[in-house]
Amino acid sequence: MGFLVSGCVLKYSAMQNPQQAPEPPLYWDTPGTKFNFTIVFALVVTLIGFMQVNPFLFILGVGVATYSWLTNAKQYLIYPDALVIVYGRPRVKTYPFDTIAHLELLSLPMGDRLRLRMTDGRRMMLKTRDAENFRIQLDAALDAFYGGDWKSGQGQEEEARQQRPPENQLGESSGENDDVPY
Repeated sequence: MGFLVSGCVLKYSAMQNPQQAPEPPLYWDTPGTKFNFTIVFALVVTLIGFMQVNPFLFILGVGVATYSWLTNAKQYLIYPDALVIVYGRPRVKTYPFDTIAHLELLSLPMGDRLRLRMTDGRRMMLKTRDAENFRIQLDAALDAFYGGDWKSGQGQEEEARQQRPPENQLGESSGENDDVPY
């Protein structure tokens, strides 16, 4: 897969190596869907509110469009030490590999999703265009980061859970295995 140069990629690379040329990601992918219906619908509501001089519809449309722009991923990048998710500008989230505890691929009726469990108990779903290949590439990058000791979260999640204080164990109401494909 080719390398897509964007300002966000260069920004992340510049933060990591200020004196060196930007380092390209090991792998990148885009979200499963290119077209965002929520933004289009919100902009139509904004236009209707503007044309009818209805400030409520206008503000509602602008608010929903802004929220959708800032929360829908545009690109997923795998670097040697972090997973970077590029949302609508200016939002770029970096997840260092030492914060990822478990990685699994879920086959759901609405398509494959990649579920990440973080060391602090948070969970995140990624919807990439090619989820299986992205999981393989992320597993390989995690394995290289941990020096061959990465086993897709086996053991690392339990170690991280034991290191967390009870008040930081988010979403864990019991000790049972909760393989719910939310």
